[in-house]
Amino acid sequence: MKKFSCVQGCSDCCIYREYYPAVEYGKIGVLLLPEEKTAIEELARKMNLPVKIIPRLAIGNEFPEKVIAYQMMGKNGDGDLCPFLDVESNGRSPHGGFNCSIYPERPLACRAYPVIDAGKKKTLDGHCQFCKKFSTTEVSSEGLQGEIEALTKIKTGVTAGKSHVWRYATATGKAGDVMLPEGWVAES
Repeated sequence: MKKFSCVQGCSDCCIYREYYPAVEYGKIGVLLLPEEKTAIEELARKMNLPVKIIPRLAIGNEFPEKVIAYQMMGKNGDGDLCPFLDVESNGRSPHGGFNCSIYPERPLACRAYPVIDAGKKKTLDGHCQFCKKFSTTEVSSEGLQGEIEALTKIKTGVTAGKSHVWRYATATGKAGDVMLPEGWVAES
């Protein structure tokens, strides 16, 4: 059984963002719980880095009443490239990818990666270079314990109860993609 580790030279999870739940919603940023938002903003301020943090999920019956998750958008116009990824220096992480300038204080979503929630089960992100290289049957869940614990904390913090869930459309992506205007959309 394999233990998860970053593939030599890869920083894809910090560079590329996905459209979710579909292209029309735009690309999503790194999920931040409300209690993480202030800490990330403070880190950015101390490092003199511009960050764009917008809502991601809210709950409410007729309109969004309470934001339960935020998202830190990438610094490129298409939504890609984490603002905390050091792509300008010659420094590299132990696996040879670009350095994360906030690695010890990185958000739970970064700590959980590449474990993702797929409905009632946890799975590995098919976009991850390690996950492309090895099948899920070759990867040990013991080697992903920290990632699974981080995902469990996120799921505990992002609960809707009996309220409707509202998703924030980012209107961020590649030019020419047809997207909803930036703002709240009620999930059915």
